[in-house]
Amino acid sequence: MSMSIADIRNFLETALPSVTVDDSTADLFFFTGEERKIPFATIVTHDTPFDSASNLTRGDLFRLNLVTDKETFERLFGISTPNALDDADFDYQALDRLFPHPLYGKMRWISVINPETVWENCQELLVKARQIRELRPNSW
Repeated sequence: MSMSIADIRNFLETALPSVTVDDSTADLFFFTGEERKIPFATIVTHDTPFDSASNLTRGDLFRLNLVTDKETFERLFGISTPNALDDADFDYQALDRLFPHPLYGKMRWISVINPETVWENCQELLVKARQIRELRPNSW
């Protein structure tokens, strides 16, 4: 059974310290504490004109996105430089599989559509993402 948006939100708000969420739109933005400049994780629920690579309109889908560091990004995808993403081939529509964010992968953001079997890994990555944002609050 895949995780729901409510399940992920509950994890972020209860398992991690000082997390706030902006839920004023259909998408969710998760921040460390009251600082609401740059999120450490987001959940997007629809395609936009500039971000439609995941084709979220094909069903009851959402995409969890989170920031990571260079070492984790390289371990996950075997890519050590941002420009190497230009030559890589990822399925941005794959369900329950981690992939570089379709737009922000070069800034080491990663994504997963409707996590299920990768949820345990996602939890670890979300903990780390929150720590990264706490240490570098104003950097993408």
